Amino acid sequence: MKKLISYKMVAIYLLAIFIGVMIGYLINVKDNEKQRTEKNITYEQRISSQQEALAKKLISQSKLIFETKYLENGEIVREVQNLTPSLYGKSKEEIARIYSDWEVKSFDEDEIVLYREKEGLPPDYYIITSMNGYVVLLKSDGNGNKEIVEKTDIPLDSLTPFDRERVMKNIITKDKDEAYQILANLSS
Repeated sequence: MKKLISYKMVAIYLLAIFIGVMIGYLINVKDNEKQRTEKNITYEQRISSQQEALAKKLISQSKLIFETKYLENGEIVREVQNLTPSLYGKSKEEIARIYSDWEVKSFDEDEIVLYREKEGLPPDYYIITSMNGYVVLLKSDGNGNKEIVEKTDIPLDSLTPFDRERVMKNIITKDKDEAYQILANLSS
């Protein structure tokens, strides 16, 4: 009977050792998994910070260009801006939705060019024309509207036929001084 007990005790000891080894193995596997997950998180964070730095670099170098063609004189006015962070990573279609009044003329990582056509003249252009039989000086606001800068006392009838035709077709200048020089020439 003593031999039977000793075999039972050996079996119990072996079973206890087996259970202990299995528990140790499972704990070790879970710890290794946890460490791998932490390493992956650290690795992903490094990539995202590098991507963020790259994104900032691209944003500072990328340009957003607005081209407006004014139909009255055909001039194209370009306004260049740095690409804002809110636009980085947007697709061509998303940019088109954001700027729905504009046509996406070109789209690449260095620049996005938006284009539109507008009636009238670019802002701050001067127009010499006639109103109520007199020569007047108007200024364009860039939105197709013109404001009166000066009503002259030069009657349209006092102009030479050539000057009268020019005024009737509108004399357009970019410069205020040039506009006043033309008015001075018309009055003499």
